[in-house]
Amino acid sequence: MLLQPLRLLLFCLLMLFCYSSAAYAETNSSAASSQGDLQKIQDFHQSSPFNAEASSTSFSASSTAKTVFADVPADHWAKKEIEFLYGRAIIQGYNENGVLRFHPNDNVTRAQAAKMIIKALGESEKPVTRARFKDVPPSHWAAGWIERAVEKGIFQGYPDGTFQPNAPLKRSQMSKIIALAFKLSEPSNMGNQQIFRDISPSYWAYPYIVKLYYHGISNGSENRFMPESYTSRAQFSAFVARALNKDFRLPVNSSVIATGKVTADTLNVRSAGSTSASVIGQLSYGTVVNVLDINGYWAKISYNGKTGYVHKSYLKLKNVNGNPVQGRIIVIDAGHGGTDPGTMNGKTYEKNIVLSVAQKVKQKLASAGAKVIMTRESDVYKTLEERVQIAKNNYAELFVSIHVNSASSSASGTETYYDTSKNPNGYESYLLAKAIQQQIVNNAGMKDRGVKDYDFYVIRNNTVPSVLVELGFITNSSDYQKLTSDNYQNIFAQSIYNGIVQYYSQ
Repeated sequence: MLLQPLRLLLFCLLMLFCYSSAAYAETNSSAASSQGDLQKIQDFHQSSPFNAEASSTSFSASSTAKTVFADVPADHWAKKEIEFLYGRAIIQGYNENGVLRFHPNDNVTRAQAAKMIIKALGESEKPVTRARFKDVPPSHWAAGWIERAVEKGIFQGYPDGTFQPNAPLKRSQMSKIIALAFKLSEPSNMGNQQIFRDISPSYWAYPYIVKLYYHGISNGSENRFMPESYTSRAQFSAFVARALNKDFRLPVNSSVIATGKVTADTLNVRSAGSTSASVIGQLSYGTVVNVLDINGYWAKISYNGKTGYVHKSYLKLKNVNGNPVQGRIIVIDAGHGGTDPGTMNGKTYEKNIVLSVAQKVKQKLASAGAKVIMTRESDVYKTLEERVQIAKNNYAELFVSIHVNSASSSASGTETYYDTSKNPNGYESYLLAKAIQQQIVNNAGMKDRGVKDYDFYVIRNNTVPSVLVELGFITNSSDYQKLTSDNYQNIFAQSIYNGIVQYYSQ
């Protein structure tokens, strides 16, 4: 029974090590406008930007001057993408009287899309002995592919118990499937802007469509996405190929979305967003660059007329317009929870106080446009390792852990911790801690116990600015009254929010 938790612990430690190694590789302490008009690109009638002869990437396209499919001629807009998938055995086509055809203009069906996606992910069909959907018996040619796609959360059935395998796939549905299957990250500049004139931010598929746009997978036609139109086999092939390999992706508007101040002594600039990409330059501490795009942990930047990629953990990002926290990815960690109540005073538990404050902080940050990640939103237990991993899995840019203190009844006041022993953003953590501490002391009338350098697990094992706030002492009568007051909990939350805004405004 102890093996499973041990395996989980080892896995978490391995993930932390791998991430930290990649992030630290981007620094070397010893080495010497607003959004413009969106480009109008017809994503389903545009040739691939990929140039097979000029490419120096690790993959090779199967497309040649010869044609694989009789109905996909040399000048077909999606020839390279279709033949790329054919070379990877993701698609097969139809053998019709000895002639291989693809039927590029036919609508792709839900069953065909399920098979293509699962094969593109390198997965196999799942053996099916019992029908999940009443219109997909185990004998159906796509039953195993559909079952695997549903298992992975990429597809869903309908409330009436059907899957509708032969139904054509709408472009809105396609966007969700591609975004989920390839785990496309949410762009930091996503906001609520209307990218396509026929898609409003309130449309159900808007978050998925935006991801496709900013990842260069689908740019629509004349600033329209046509979500209710059906997806052709050629279009779906192009989208899958672009998701699989960035060399097929379309250009994306390159307006400056933020500025970034380098927080490392020396930061590597790479030719692409990967630690395996070549280093084309270095930036020193304090250098300010323009940020054109953010994908996961990689920021595309321009500086002195040159373009490159840097690890965003070592950039202090500042918006060009709007609230300083708009678009920032901020993790709020409510300490303890579940079987771990934290410190207590009678039947008043730390875990409940800090969760209430954390939820109020979240509301304030989210209202300002920040992307807020909570390590817990209810009375559940999360290990310290899980809390750190949640931040890293969500490409966090800031981490704030909220706690309350206990000691003798005479001890009182607020103190905020940061770490310089291991966290490479130790100084930035100090600046954040100082801002939050000052706000709480001033607004809540708390005794100032100062900011302190200490290696608490959740702040030392993060690589972004991270602090741990001890709001007050549950064992002190005056602090206790404030900690358990809804009014003061809101003041604590407002102060933490103000401190974060102050940090980003510096």
